[in-house]
Amino acid sequence: MKHPLIADKRKITAFVETHGFDMFIMALICINSVVLGLMAIPSFHNNFGPILYLIDRLCLAIFLVEIGLKLYVYSKDFFKSHWNTADFVIIAISSFSFASSFIIFRAFRLFRLLKYINRFSKLKRIIDVSMALLPNFFAFLLVFGVFLYVFAIIAVNLFSSRFLDFATLSESTLTLLQVFTLDGWAHITRSVMVIYPHSWIFFISYLAVSVMLFLSFIMSLVDEVIKKELGKEEKITVKATKAPAKKKQP
Repeated sequence: MKHPLIADKRKITAFVETHGFDMFIMALICINSVVLGLMAIPSFHNNFGPILYLIDRLCLAIFLVEIGLKLYVYSKDFFKSHWNTADFVIIAISSFSFASSFIIFRAFRLFRLLKYINRFSKLKRIIDVSMALLPNFFAFLLVFGVFLYVFAIIAVNLFSSRFLDFATLSESTLTLLQVFTLDGWAHITRSVMVIYPHSWIFFISYLAVSVMLFLSFIMSLVDEVIKKELGKEEKITVKATKAPAKKKQP
């Protein structure tokens, strides 16, 4: 005879692992995202604040029940999944009283949607590729950050006496980031050239190196994706060649 607790645990396990349960939680996260968006609009917050807050608390309560059920079912194995660990941390932080005063902490719950988006093959592919390319992205940020820091220091020394945009290191960095995005870079360059006619050499050099670094980053991403795709195709080919041929029936 099965122990009642074992039987209940099996029923709960079957329940939390169903597709319907995942879709329910996913829908709840979407509803929660809409509520948080409305709470960020002053007119809705002033007129419907208590109702929106109540719905937000109800969503949080259901999320806490979800985490509790999964902890009961999986015990220590729950934390073997990075997604489960992320869920636990996000819900734990947003459940504290201080989180109710800062919508940013509650907004973290919306990142849980990535876990369920990961179930769809096309979207999963995008997430997997993005995660695989993170090292390349951080390498680009490091190299570009050093380069930006050096040019920001040079700009402060050259232009700070006459232009507020380069008065401090932080202002200079922000201005050069704007130039990197090509947002009004011609206006900035021409304004500086009125006082410093040869400043175009600085800005053209900065843009040239920036573009070179950015293109190198893009090419590294393309190369990484191609290598991964070729690697997958090779694995499939090797498996196909190693598979034993079926014997023909006499």
